[in-house]
This record gives sequence, structure tokens and C-alpha cells, in this order.
Amino acid sequence: MILSVADRKNVPRGKWLSPSEWSEVMKKMPIACLDLVVERNDNSILYGWRLISPYRNVWALPGGRILHHESLIECAKRITNEYGLNFRELYLIGVSTTSFQVRSDISITAAALKITGEPRADGFEFSRLIWMRKSPLRLGASYRKAVIKWKRAKTSNEFKKLNRLL
Repeated sequence: MILSVADRKNVPRGKWLSPSEWSEVMKKMPIACLDLVVERNDNSILYGWRLISPYRNVWALPGGRILHHESLIECAKRITNEYGLNFRELYLIGVSTTSFQVRSDISITAAALKITGEPRADGFEFSRLIWMRKSPLRLGASYRKAVIKWKRAKTSNEFKKLNRLL
């Protein structure tokens, strides 16, 4: 049996579009996504080797679509739980747009800190997940920008105070 993306990601059917509806949306509207800089206390960040487009065959940050009626905190918890992780702090890093051949995204980037759990790749989006202190060479451009922005901002108490989500 072939599972749909919604089934693989354990998303309630009412919050997912059919393939034909999704195709129409991608042609006409930007998609809201959340990318996460998941950072441990030792300053290592979680990267995954991506299996699906866009950004196939490069390192990427965990992330996903923001579902209907889902808050940023709920979305971040859902995404980290998919990979066996939990966090206790969440900070907004920024918002950017990215255009691909078949769609455009509005990417909201956040940093998840005070991590518990051991990451496990899902075999669908990522073939492997690893912690690294330095960004990998083959890291997607938008992810590289997010990590650089986070590394600059995280030392600022003012930034953390203003951008704390949880």
C-alpha cells in the first residue's frame, strides 16, 4: 500500500488537501512553512539529508507546512515530535520568501532550544539526521541564511526577549 504524505506525516485528513487541490494552490499561492534551527546545549544544530524536492540531495533544517488553524508553537512541536524530539524554548528568527520552479514559500524560521530526545530520520523527508557544530557544505541556501542569522542573534538578550515564542 502506498501512503499519502498526510499519512506518512500523521496529519489529520481534514487539515490536508487532495493532490489536485494542492496542485492548484501551488500554482497560485505561496505556501506557509516553518523551518527550525534545532540546537542542543553544546551549540550543535540538527541537519537532515533531504530526500524530497525542493532541496533534494542537500542538507536541510527540519521543517514543514503550517497547517490550517495551527499556531507556530503547535507546528514546531508537531515537526520536532515527527523526529523524536521535544523542546522547551522557541524563538522567532525571521520570515523570508523562497521561489521554486513549481511553487513559492513563505518561510518562517524559528530556533528550538533545550532539546530532549534522540533524532530519528523518517526515511521519507530525510534519510539521516545528524548534529553538527559547523554548517555542512551542501546546505540549502535559505537554511544557511537562517543558521547565520540565528548564530548572530542568539547572543543578544534583547533579541531573545523580543522574539521568544515559548
